[in-house]
Amino acid sequence: MASDAALSEWLSSMSKAVGTAQAHTMVQHFILRDIVIQLAALRDEPEAFIAAMFERVSGLVDQCELAGKPEIESEMRWYTDSFFTSAGKAVVKS
Repeated sequence: MASDAALSEWLSSMSKAVGTAQAHTMVQHFILRDIVIQLAALRDEPEAFIAAMFERVSGLVDQCELAGKPEIESEMRWYTDSFFTSAGKAVVKS
């Protein structure tokens, strides 16, 4: 059986790994959101561009290997919706 010190060290390393992954994901989110907003701003109808991109990404979510796993699929749909809603609001403001 593992000692408390070994379990504590393992938990600490897992917490650091999760935090690092979250940090990378957040930066990637900001980069991608900025790219989408800039692309949309170049269009005659930026809101239509955002809406069409949302529809394409939603279709990919429906087809991915995680579709059918209710908790994960629900999270992916929420994230897709919040990402494009946020991008759409930013495009309208600019």
